[in-house]
Amino acid sequence: MNDKAQSLVLWRTEHSLLSVEVLARAAGVQVGTVEVLVRYLLIEPSTNVGSDQLFPTSVIDRLQQIVHLRQDLGVNFAGVAVILEMTERLERMQRELELLRQRSGPY
Repeated sequence: MNDKAQSLVLWRTEHSLLSVEVLARAAGVQVGTVEVLVRYLLIEPSTNVGSDQLFPTSVIDRLQQIVHLRQDLGVNFAGVAVILEMTERLERMQRELELLRQRSGPY
């Protein structure tokens, strides 16, 4: 497969939308778990088609993080929300720091 075709496949995979059922199966959880996390706003669909919610594939990783925090570490929903928010902030800050380092050149 050439680079252009491989890039297209990667783009389509990253931008695919998953139903609640497919998302739950991909993350190894029950559909009810996904529905609870949507109600608590810990995961959000990217769009609704009729009564069906569709999620980006990136939600799989977030869903697995939530399950780990809840089941393995015993964190409640409020704690999960705080941990995810702080993790996202830290990742953004790290990306910004890396950009600043790249712009400033060698030390």
